[in-house]
Amino acid sequence: MKKIILISDLDGTLLNQTHQISPENENAIRRFKEMGGLFTLATGRMEAAVEPFIQKLGIDVPVILYNGAKIVDPVTKKVLYEKQLTIPLSLWSRFMASLTEADDMALLVYRDGQVYAPVRNAVLEKHEKKDGVVCLPFTDDLIAGPVTKVMIISDSVQKANELEQAVLNSGLPCEMVYSESNYLEILPQHATKGTALEELVRILQIDQPYTIAVGDNLNDLAMIRQADLGYAVENAHPQLAAAADAVTVHHERHAIAAIIGDYIEKRRELA
Repeated sequence: MKKIILISDLDGTLLNQTHQISPENENAIRRFKEMGGLFTLATGRMEAAVEPFIQKLGIDVPVILYNGAKIVDPVTKKVLYEKQLTIPLSLWSRFMASLTEADDMALLVYRDGQVYAPVRNAVLEKHEKKDGVVCLPFTDDLIAGPVTKVMIISDSVQKANELEQAVLNSGLPCEMVYSESNYLEILPQHATKGTALEELVRILQIDQPYTIAVGDNLNDLAMIRQADLGYAVENAHPQLAAAADAVTVHHERHAIAAIIGDYIEKRRELA
């Protein structure tokens, strides 16, 4: 049997509603690794926000972060692959103006393994609690230099859509994706979980690997398509479910354990 690489999204896929890994998922992943499988994560989160899960699962395979903008070795902490983008001043001005209009939006800027926010409010603090990372104060030098990604969290769908259109109108070469219904992520050009998965396979230098990817939202779409076998969880966005090769159980029902048990272990028994 070919070497299997299992790549899972975090929020809404591997993690439950309290943002924890269930014992069922944890035990299944350990069994999978004991069988010789390789397990890793592909997430929009940054380094600090995935570290607790890396430690819990003993992950030693490079992890895909920032929705594909960076791949990091979880053992050495070395950056193995990275893309960046530079936001024009006109767009920064548009973002900042939106922040001052109401208290329903947060702007997060990621660079060099840190995250910064110009304004603190309830939207930002809710995200910080979820990710377990506190944003640093925004500094003017962030406007001039390249960044890993920019994320807009808005309780107003209309405002997020307007900012998305502003980025499109600017002509900025970039990728944009909604990682959650109200999370608009602005990423470097060609930075997707799909291109990162392709790069991960190149980095691992495994002869004829078999890749299985699992996700729940639109930021997982490129990865699902790139993998040899793409799974959507039952709670996935309809577009992702339509593009997937298979749909597994709801993430609250231990989706990763279900995939390992129903597909990988049974496949091994038949091999």
